[in-house]
Amino acid sequence: MNSEHSETQPTDEARREPPPTPTGVDWEPWPQRPAVRGRLNRLAVVTLVLGLLGGLLAPVAAVFARRRIRRDGERGKGLVTAGLVLCGGWVLAGLVALGVVLTGSDSDTGLRGLRVGDCFRVPTGATASRTAPEQVTRVACDTPHDAEYVDDFPAYERSADERYPGAAALSQRAEALCRQRQRSYVVDPLGLPTEVRLSWYLPTRVDWSTDPTITCYLTAPTALARPLRMDTTVLNPAQLGYLLASRDWTEARAALVATAPTSTPAELRDAVRRAEATHTDMWFRLRREPWPEAVRPAMERLLTEMEQAEPAWRDADGEPDQGKLLQVVAQAGQHPNPGTELAVRQALGLPTTQGEPMR
Repeated sequence: MNSEHSETQPTDEARREPPPTPTGVDWEPWPQRPAVRGRLNRLAVVTLVLGLLGGLLAPVAAVFARRRIRRDGERGKGLVTAGLVLCGGWVLAGLVALGVVLTGSDSDTGLRGLRVGDCFRVPTGATASRTAPEQVTRVACDTPHDAEYVDDFPAYERSADERYPGAAALSQRAEALCRQRQRSYVVDPLGLPTEVRLSWYLPTRVDWSTDPTITCYLTAPTALARPLRMDTTVLNPAQLGYLLASRDWTEARAALVATAPTSTPAELRDAVRRAEATHTDMWFRLRREPWPEAVRPAMERLLTEMEQAEPAWRDADGEPDQGKLLQVVAQAGQHPNPGTELAVRQALGLPTTQGEPMR
C-alpha cells in the first residue's frame, strides 16, 4: 500500500515545476512588458506646422523626417502625412484662386447671388431692360464689365402684403431710393465718368409674390474697366471727412448757380439761405478735422478763403433787390477759389476732373 501510494503522489519538487509547454507554441503565463516606443521626430512636427501655415518647404521637411524615422525608429509618420495633406490643400486653393484671377470671372449666377460692389456682365440688351436677367456673370471690377451692383431693397412701400403697384409706380420708387443709395455708394460724384448712369431692375408681376426686390446698379453705354465705388470701404478717413463736409455745400452751390437766373425772389432767397447754411457748416466741420501734415497747408488756405466769404453770404441773405442779390451771389460764389479746392483734392488724392480715378 505504501509503495503504490508513493508512486501515484507527486513529490514536492515535481509540484514546483511549471507544466510543459506545448510543442511549437511560444506561450508565457505572465503578461508581457510593452515594447518601448521611440521618441517623437522633431522634423515631423516641423512638417505639420509648415503644412498648417501653407509653407512650400513642408515636402522637403517631410523627406528628411521620414528618412530619420526609418533609420532611428522614431515616431511621427502620422504628423508627416497630415502636414503633406495640409500643404496640398493650400496648393489646391492657390490654383483655384489663380484660375479665378486669370479668367476674371466666376460661374454664372442669378442676380440675387451678387453683393454690393460686385461687377458683372449681363446678356446683350439686359442693361437697357427694367427686368432682371435670369443669369449674370460676376467678374473682377478691373476687367471689362457691363454694370456695378450698388444696392437692393424691397420694392413694396410699407409691407410685404401690398398689391402689385404697377411698373410706373415702381419706377418712381426705384429712382428716388436708388439715388439715395448712389449718394452713399459714390460719395464723390466727381469720380464718376460722364457716361455712367444709374439704373435699376424692377420686379415683375410674377416676381411680386416671391421676390419683390428693386436692384440699383451703375452702367454705361460702353464697357466699364474700373471700379466706381467710393465709400467707407475705399476712402481713407481724411478723404471721407472732406467729402462729407463739402458735399452739401457743393450741391447747394450748384443748385443756386443753375436756378438763380430763372428763380422767383422767394425761391432765390431760399436757395441763398441753403447755400449760406451749408457754407458755414462746411467751415466748422473742416475746422475740427485732424488733417494729415501733407494736407494741412492747402486746407488752411481753403478755410481762410471761406471765412473771408462769409460776410458776402450774409449780405446776400439780407439783400431785398433781386438784381443786387444776384450780383452778391455771383461774388460770393467765387470764394473759396476753385484752385484752392483743387489743391486740397490733390493733397488728399481725390479726383480733380470729372471721371478721374483716385490716385
